[in-house]
Amino acid sequence: MRIRFGPFVLNLDTRQLTEDNRQIHLTPKAFELLTMLVQDRPKVLSKAALQNRLWPDTFVAEANLSNLVAEIREALRDQAHAPTF
Repeated sequence: MRIRFGPFVLNLDTRQLTEDNRQIHLTPKAFELLTMLVQDRPKVLSKAALQNRLWPDTFVAEANLSNLVAEIREALRDQAHAPTF
């Protein structure tokens, strides 16, 4: 399954994010988070829901989620103060 947004293609079958056929590296957890956000759009997901889905039955620091969001924003060249996605 391929999901297009802006100039990007998220291929769930091959677990790749591409832009103009150029592969963009994401860590496995960042890819998983991006997949959740894209598949559940336009629904807003709480931090707790995201943490429960990414790290079930595991305690992780809230900073881990923030770090994944920052990684995704960097890969998409998106900015927190003026987001496109």
